[in-house]
Amino acid sequence: MTEKTKEKHVLIFSAQWCSPCRQMKSSVLSDSKVKQRLSEYDSVQHLDIDEANGRQLSAAYRVSAVPTVIIVNEEGRPKKIGHFMNTYNFLEFLK
Repeated sequence: MTEKTKEKHVLIFSAQWCSPCRQMKSSVLSDSKVKQRLSEYDSVQHLDIDEANGRQLSAAYRVSAVPTVIIVNEEGRPKKIGHFMNTYNFLEFLK
């Protein structure tokens, strides 16, 4: 990606008790290529659905499973929604 993505923000919903969330955090979100791709967005928010802010936003975006990754535009409208992904699929999702 050479220019800013049209979608501006990434919301990553997870929970401490969620094994796939922990796996994605340790193997996918820690990858240098993923970090580089995420840096092209205006913001990346990691939200725990068991905490107040995460619970409120997960209700607003109707998150029914974790992990859930949502790319939203400047108005907060979802453009892409995904769930557990390996590194390759996550990089493709972020394109």
